[in-house]
Amino acid sequence: MEIRIHTCEGAVETFFQDNPVLVERILKGIRSRSVFTGDIITIAGDYSLATFVASRVSRIDFVTKDFEPWKHPADILDVVELSEDEFRERNHLNDPERLELRRRPKKTGEFAVVFVEVEMTGGNRIFLAVEIKVPLEAERLHRLHSLFSAPAVHFRKGQGGSSILNLKNLVQVTFNPRPDVTPIDAWPAHRLSRQQGAVCIADAGD
Repeated sequence: MEIRIHTCEGAVETFFQDNPVLVERILKGIRSRSVFTGDIITIAGDYSLATFVASRVSRIDFVTKDFEPWKHPADILDVVELSEDEFRERNHLNDPERLELRRRPKKTGEFAVVFVEVEMTGGNRIFLAVEIKVPLEAERLHRLHSLFSAPAVHFRKGQGGSSILNLKNLVQVTFNPRPDVTPIDAWPAHRLSRQQGAVCIADAGD
């Protein structure tokens, strides 16, 4: 198993453990939602001891094929990381005419996939597909927000294993398509793509 520690400054430190017994002990001892709640994260090798300030770690990857995923909150069935290209293709971001609108509210008990773009401190972006079982209407927005309002969120990696994000370093979360229940205090405005924003700035300068 590889353990990759990503810091807020963009550095990545990689550690490995090839003893299956110790790998199992590490993974069983981790509580994904509380891994960043302490002051430090310590990794002890045969010849060195590395200590990280937990608040300055943005992400930890556990890369292994033999892994039993941690559980998600109620009605969150699966969360998996996508590449940016896969995210944009499945979400139709390259084809605005095909962007999905919430024309019909989802029924309670239906299954749906929400695409989520997460931006962390330092500008790093993570792209996720979240499979959900649609809860009662009054709970729908709360379910998605609760996933990203905890101290941490975990998700599967496409090549095997899981990652945990430190949500203390969260900057922005974008849901596509948006939930069919909108917060009453939300500002009604449409998002420009980065390309559209550059065009608007250029037009304003003419």
